[in-house]
Amino acid sequence: MTMGAFYNYLSGARYNKISVMPLSHMRVVILAHNTFTGFGGKTARGIYFYSPHHIVAIIDKLHAGKNASDLFPGRRNVPIYGKIEDVKEDYDTVIIGYAPVGGRLTPELREDIRYALKNGKTVISGLHDFLSDDPEFKALAEKYGATIKDVRRPPQNLRVADGQRIDSNVVLVAGTDCNIGKMVTAVELKNEALKRGINAGFVATGQTGVMIGCDAGAVIDRIPGDFMAGVVEDLVRKVCDKSIVFVEGQGDLLHPAYSSVTLAILHGSQAKKIILAHDPKRKWRLGFNRLPIPSLEKAIEAYETMASIYGGKVVAISIYGESMNEKEIKEFARYVKREYDLPAADVLRGNGASVLLDAVL
Repeated sequence: MTMGAFYNYLSGARYNKISVMPLSHMRVVILAHNTFTGFGGKTARGIYFYSPHHIVAIIDKLHAGKNASDLFPGRRNVPIYGKIEDVKEDYDTVIIGYAPVGGRLTPELREDIRYALKNGKTVISGLHDFLSDDPEFKALAEKYGATIKDVRRPPQNLRVADGQRIDSNVVLVAGTDCNIGKMVTAVELKNEALKRGINAGFVATGQTGVMIGCDAGAVIDRIPGDFMAGVVEDLVRKVCDKSIVFVEGQGDLLHPAYSSVTLAILHGSQAKKIILAHDPKRKWRLGFNRLPIPSLEKAIEAYETMASIYGGKVVAISIYGESMNEKEIKEFARYVKREYDLPAADVLRGNGASVLLDAVL
C-alpha cells in the first residue's frame, strides 16, 4: 500500500463516528512536530480524528502550508503551520500530540510550551515529564494566568489489586505490538455497540484515549508497578453499570520493554474475552527494530495462559491493515478462521467492527 493509500485508509468513514464522553468545549492547537503522519504522532492523529473539540491548527513543519484534510481526505479541515507563532486564529488550549519513545520533553516542545503559557493558554500534556513540576513552566503559568494539565499524573488513593470479582462483561483489546490499533478497535467496538442499542463503555489506559474522552481512564504506564492492576480494577468498576465494557490495552505481553503494563491491564480488567490486534505484515517491533514480532500462535497462547486465572480467552483478531489491500485482508481472515477458528476483521473497513462485536456477543 502506498503512503497516500494508507492515509485514505485511515480516513475511512467509520473514523468519524466514535462516541466520546462530552467535555467542556475547547479550541485546540495540536503540537505534532514532524510526526503527524509518522511514528510518534499517534496522539496527534487520535485527537484530530476523535476529539469532540474544535481543532484550530496543527503544528508540523513537515507539512506546513497544507490542510490536514489533504493528508486525510474526507476529514475535517484544519490548517497546518510550521510554528505556533504563525497561528492567528483564536484558541485556548495547546495539546502535545507528539509521543516519542520514553515520553521525554524535547527542546522544540519546550519553546512552544513557553510561548503558549506566556499567552495564557491551557497546555495539556501526555508526556512522562510533568510540565507542572517544571519551575520555569510553573512560574510562567502563575504570571500569565495559564493552566497546565499533565494527563499522565497518577490518580490519588492508589491500591494493590484485590482480585474481587468484577460483575461486568469486560472485553480487553490487547495486541502483538505497540501502535497496532488497540485504541481504535476499542472505540470502534463501543460505537458499534451503541449503534445496536447496547449500553457500552470505553476504559482508556493511555494518554490519547484519556484526551479524546472516555467513560473512565488513567495512563497506566505512569503508575507504580504494585498499583497498576488495582487502578484498572477501579476504572472498570466505575463503569460496571454498562452492559459491555471495552478496555484499551497497552504494549504487548511478549514485549521486553512494555509487558509489565500489558500484564497489569490484563489482570486488572479481569477480562474473560480478549480481542488481539495484529499486523500480519509487521515483522519487527516499532521502535525496537532488532526485536521480531512473535507468531500469532505464540501471542494467543501467552495471553490465554496469563488470563487463565479469570478464564480469559482470545475471541477474535483485529487486523491492522495499514499495509494490506482488501484481498490480503480477506485472505488473512480466512487463514485465522482456518488455523485458529477465530473471526478476524479490520474495524476500519467494511463491516469489520460488526464482525468483531458479533464474536464478543
